[in-house]
Amino acid sequence: MIEAVLALALLASAAPAAVIESGAPGAAAFQRFSVLTPPGPDEPRPEVLANSRRLVYAEHRVKKGEGWVGNLAKSYGSNLAAFQATNNNEFVLMYPGMRMTVFNGDGLLYEVRRSSETLDTIVARFKSGSEERKRFKEAVIKANNFPGIALLEPMEFERGDRVLLPGIRVNFDTYRFPFESQAPPRISSRFGSRYHPVLKRRRMHDGLDIPKPYGTPVYPARSGRVIEAAWNEGYGQVVIIKHNNGETTRYGHMSKTTVKVGDMVQRGKTMIGRVGSTGISTGPHLHFEVRDRNGKAVNPTSKIGKR
Repeated sequence: MIEAVLALALLASAAPAAVIESGAPGAAAFQRFSVLTPPGPDEPRPEVLANSRRLVYAEHRVKKGEGWVGNLAKSYGSNLAAFQATNNNEFVLMYPGMRMTVFNGDGLLYEVRRSSETLDTIVARFKSGSEERKRFKEAVIKANNFPGIALLEPMEFERGDRVLLPGIRVNFDTYRFPFESQAPPRISSRFGSRYHPVLKRRRMHDGLDIPKPYGTPVYPARSGRVIEAAWNEGYGQVVIIKHNNGETTRYGHMSKTTVKVGDMVQRGKTMIGRVGSTGISTGPHLHFEVRDRNGKAVNPTSKIGKR
């Protein structure tokens, strides 16, 4: 008998909260088929989900030694694109203790954010055009094993319900490391307060210092428009890129820049310069920053793989 998980949602039956009666004579009433599995471990073994014929989800905490998220997704009976879309995370970085939603389906496992959201409004968020929405609604009903009456009667959900949206993928425009290789690089100085090796006093370090050989190509961590490419005091030769969400990234101490203000650059494809040691620097490395819409520096490692 398959090992169960405490309060693990049986999505094939738990998602619909109600179907609104049309008021017409003889309209079929739809009752909520909410089912909770018997008590079990807080976190299931992957094979529990992979071997289940029902669509189920749980939370997974990454353990030491667990590698590529694609292999993890496969062990749960899913795939990389589905895990990325559901968690809104490209999973460039994986670290022990990291939490993610895992499930055994293919598509985006949508979480209802407010009560009274309907199947039709969810469909409309992802598809346009009456025929396309009709076909997608039919696919969602089939994937979740909703009753056929859902085609005719408006279906309402409650906050926290999950609905599998088959075929939905996320086109990620997320932060990456600013180099050709996406293997986590060595970081010589992290974000936060530190003792500055040149100024000889404690001060806030607004980014990451990433040692690389002199002349190593530097690429945008995210696509955007160049708003500065010049000498900037302690940064030395620096490039600043503004992204679609209003955030910016900075790349300092470069030996040379290869873009100009106004250029549109593409993540991982447009070389913006080469590693150097210009400005206040003790050796060849890249100083990499991420700043929010208000210009406040945020920890770049918290942004890698996310938007």
